[in-house]
Amino acid sequence: MTPVRIALLGVAHVHADGYAAWLTAQPDLDIVGFAEDDPALAQDFAAGTGLRHRPLAELLEWRPDGVLVCSETVHHLRYVEAAAQAGAHVLCEKPIATTLADAQALLDACAQAGVTVHAAFPVRYSPAVQSLRAQLRAGQLGAPLAYSGVNHSVAPDHERAWFSDPALAGGGAGMDHIIHIADLLHHFGERVQGVRAQLRSVPEWTVPGHEHADAAGLVTLTLVSGAVATIDCSWSRPRTYPRWGHLKLDVTGTAGLRSLDAFAEHLHVTNARGRQWAGFGPDLNAAMLREFVGVCRGHVPTLLASGQEGLDALAVVLAAYDASRSGQAVTLP
Repeated sequence: MTPVRIALLGVAHVHADGYAAWLTAQPDLDIVGFAEDDPALAQDFAAGTGLRHRPLAELLEWRPDGVLVCSETVHHLRYVEAAAQAGAHVLCEKPIATTLADAQALLDACAQAGVTVHAAFPVRYSPAVQSLRAQLRAGQLGAPLAYSGVNHSVAPDHERAWFSDPALAGGGAGMDHIIHIADLLHHFGERVQGVRAQLRSVPEWTVPGHEHADAAGLVTLTLVSGAVATIDCSWSRPRTYPRWGHLKLDVTGTAGLRSLDAFAEHLHVTNARGRQWAGFGPDLNAAMLREFVGVCRGHVPTLLASGQEGLDALAVVLAAYDASRSGQAVTLP
């Protein structure tokens, strides 16, 4: 079997290291290198992964079959356009852009080039998520009445400061966390009609200089089905928390209640670094990457989110910011 050629475009995202570790361990892949504008970050990433840093134009001359875009969000469009022109399929970190205009331009570039673009929503690959989706589709919970979701974490700007820089990330915790549960709602067949939100800064939670970034938030959604949903998207876990955070969702229907904890499987481990939770469940990132590699081989994905689904989830996020600024409900088309 001919190896699939993969490249990483930008490595500023905290997931880039984990992606690289999985990719380099696969015997059927040829990782041709990575592009990164920040020299210090590029040097560290090359040292940590063993991958070669190349200028973007040179990297794309290797004609990768697929690329992972893991840059700061504001740079996604530039990287995706370059990849599309080189004929590479794209898996883009979430959110796919900071504006709907950039997101649409990103989709258009790939459509015109005849390549596919996908959004990185690994939580879809959780067995618990797929079990809940099957139950909802089969009507086992009756008609959904309410969804209550939380996606909490330690503020990622302590690892990469750009996460709380609106000029690079488009926002803070809201941009980082609303999108996962918004996508799950869409994945379950729901569509968002109205959005109310309160997004607030918590200077104690973010890095110095980014005190005004939103770090706490609560979003209320009205759905076309008549159900309601809430999302707590806060960076509310302390840096001493035993893991990055969690994602949970309670669903109440006319015939039952189901609680989802996407990362429930873990062991309590105590070592020189203190107390930690070590996950032992399925590797959701690996499952997502494996399906993307299949796309690069010409296979049709079953769970991998499309670029359009990435845009749809981004629309909910941006509506939450508009609602928080105005204090009024925002209606989605």
